[in-house]
Amino acid sequence: MLNRVPGLTARQEQESGARLDIGVRGLDPGRSRNLLILEDGIPMSLNPYAEPDLYIAPQIERMRGIEVVKGSGSVLFGPSTIGGVINFLTLAPPPRETVALQADYGSFDYKRILGTYGNTFGSARYIVQADYKAGNGFEALPFERTDIFTKIAFDTSKTGQAIVKLSFHADDTFADDIGLTRDMFNQNPGQPSLAPNDRMNQRRYAASFIHEERIGESTTIRTLVYAYETQRTWRRQDWERSPYDPNNPPAGEPAGFQRFVGNLNTPGAGVYFLNADTILDRTYDVAGFEPRLETRFATGPIGHKLEYGARILGETAQYEQLNGGIYNSDSGALAEEERHRTIAEAGYVQDTVSVRDDFLFTPGLRIEHADFHRVVLRQPEPSGPGNPGCAAGQSCPQDVNVPGDLSSTGVIPGIGTIFGSRDNHVFAGVHLGWQPPRVASSFSPQGSPLPVSAQKAMNYEVGTRVAPARWARAEITGFLIDYYNEVIAGAGNSGDGTQLTNGGPTHHIGVETAATAQIGRALGWSTALDLIARYTFARATFVGGQYNGNIVPYAPLHTFNVTADVGHPSGFGGEVAFYYTSSQFSDEADTRAEDATGVYGLIPAHTDLDANLRYRHKPTGLSVRLAVKDALQNYYITERRPNGIAVGGFREIMLGLRWDWEAREREREAK
Repeated sequence: MLNRVPGLTARQEQESGARLDIGVRGLDPGRSRNLLILEDGIPMSLNPYAEPDLYIAPQIERMRGIEVVKGSGSVLFGPSTIGGVINFLTLAPPPRETVALQADYGSFDYKRILGTYGNTFGSARYIVQADYKAGNGFEALPFERTDIFTKIAFDTSKTGQAIVKLSFHADDTFADDIGLTRDMFNQNPGQPSLAPNDRMNQRRYAASFIHEERIGESTTIRTLVYAYETQRTWRRQDWERSPYDPNNPPAGEPAGFQRFVGNLNTPGAGVYFLNADTILDRTYDVAGFEPRLETRFATGPIGHKLEYGARILGETAQYEQLNGGIYNSDSGALAEEERHRTIAEAGYVQDTVSVRDDFLFTPGLRIEHADFHRVVLRQPEPSGPGNPGCAAGQSCPQDVNVPGDLSSTGVIPGIGTIFGSRDNHVFAGVHLGWQPPRVASSFSPQGSPLPVSAQKAMNYEVGTRVAPARWARAEITGFLIDYYNEVIAGAGNSGDGTQLTNGGPTHHIGVETAATAQIGRALGWSTALDLIARYTFARATFVGGQYNGNIVPYAPLHTFNVTADVGHPSGFGGEVAFYYTSSQFSDEADTRAEDATGVYGLIPAHTDLDANLRYRHKPTGLSVRLAVKDALQNYYITERRPNGIAVGGFREIMLGLRWDWEAREREREAK
């Protein structure tokens, strides 16, 4: 779905689909940290200000639509709107009884069971959905996932409505922290994971309350209250790139290896797994309150739609790192502990001004302020008089109490304009993108601030959308993003955000295009045949400094995809989608030669081909679908992190059966 939006790139990071990396206009897609990801206007990242990483992917089964904002309209949202905003809209409670049941089975013992039920209770409407997925994983990393979601809507007055939403999400996934070396990928790119004992367990609990009230004919006030908690435990076996004498290990290292993999005769081409592991235990809590008011009025012949509001958000995080005494331990000695707390306030205003029927311009302003507090409670300390229990030359955990504070403020203006009709128009916009500093990167272990700054970038765009015929439409947008400072994660970064660094000024320039041709409609066929093509060129380079002129890591110059979709009145249909992504660099130095570890080197271009066939029997509501993902099984490198080559291109074949029923159909039959 996301790859069909011009300018966006999306990739599935794990075979379970538990994590999703989304990039836009040459920005690094890692952990979707350069975009604001929302569900019904509510942030989905771990901590929106201190750690804006997306570790739980939106569940597409519960969605009815996706909103993408890349222009000046993003001043209505925050923080982390450098690349824009993606708002996933969940299913609405139906006005009558509805039922949907689905079962899928596919490659690698993939299976899914989905059930959705909606109905009314008095004047209230509700929907409940439960989804279960499991499989062995295409890299022999099994997964199991459960998602439960409910939404209740009820009238609070003749002009008001409230919506309560509750959700629970659980992921139990074997998730490694090391990729293949160069030789391993060349010999067998489709081999199982090197770390089959690494495991991640995640739980997310979320609740929200939305109230909307119309005041008169022209004013609406919308109030949003929400809270969610994400619990994440990640067990990862310890490993080394180089061997040492297991009978005389270095200080702080265990006394033996559990196993060896790879080419041990070439430095960096082998991996030495230790009989020990590290458990990363994280808990994130977020709560927010946001009222927004929209009012329409006129000043003489000029119309206005004024939107303004405010938000206060609090977030906390608790980090613990345990060192296990064996390779698959779920417990261990507490080595590090710290707590984070953020209080953030925001205020915003935007006025959509109608100068005439075919000309709008929209100025807006947002102000963000965040106060961060971090306290380190336990950390490794070197041996010495202050740490008498630690052997000479070693670094041992020690209880401490080291606080640190940091504040950041962003003033975010923007203005957009559009001229023309709904189907044929030109548009332009400029706005400042802002993202606060990440707490884990912006403080040293001693609690003092480090120079990992907030990100700021001026975003410019100009484009046109045209519909020359009822069966054809196209769009083209030129864009420019000038970063004052782009925070980057280079090669070898684990992806947890602890090694992000200031990349300095960067320059992103490009163009994104899309064209749709409804050939069946143009020829007067009863069969629908749609062709949709999208292309994005994005050149992202460093400006000044050591890497002046180099391409920013994980910024492909070209992305292209084309989709052919056919549907027949009998209920038969099908789709074929082709994707192309050009080569990328994995580090700031634009290293082309691949090293033995697989961490450094060019990431070659790759292609994907997906296809599906479907049939829906309208009288019964039964439908069947056969889908093939990565049909070519052309293995490719998706990234060279964490710590080696991550592989994509595994072919998956899935067969699904679905039944949809709605009371309205029975009512029609009765009539």
